[in-house]
Amino acid sequence: MKNNLLNRWLGRTRPILASQQTLRDGLNILIVDDSRTQLFALEKVLKAEGVKTYTAENGKQGILLARHIQPDLILMDIVMPEINGFQATRYLSRQQDTGHIPIIIISGSDQQSDKAWGLKLGAKDYIRKPVDRDALLQKISHWTAEVGVEKTRVPAKSKADQQAWGEAV
Repeated sequence: MKNNLLNRWLGRTRPILASQQTLRDGLNILIVDDSRTQLFALEKVLKAEGVKTYTAENGKQGILLARHIQPDLILMDIVMPEINGFQATRYLSRQQDTGHIPIIIISGSDQQSDKAWGLKLGAKDYIRKPVDRDALLQKISHWTAEVGVEKTRVPAKSKADQQAWGEAV
């Protein structure tokens, strides 16, 4: 039953097969979406590719996790409670410690204005739901390729920062 729902959500009529796309080893990806079904589906696809995933159910949690774990890429839904995906994308792309992290907007909307707005706010790419698995893996591979990528790492956090992180969660 779960696999049928997952295949339908991913726009597939046949079972998930091995990917033709190779992702870089050791990838950490943050998935920010308020739908547990979509979080589960994206996690399953990415874990099958050997990716370590983190999840957040709204933009506020997404911002906190992104600043704490420094993922290699963020998959961001738009419509969420508290802080929406546009606001979270704008914030993360303008911060010194998270501005280097590529963000891919994943949205159920087919409006070009949503895509243009997301890219203007700092997202690197946009993909429409239902997510095509191969297209998603291709975009992830493109934005996380090691060639030519310079990642600015943030200095180690102090105990006060770590304590604040614990209190925020």
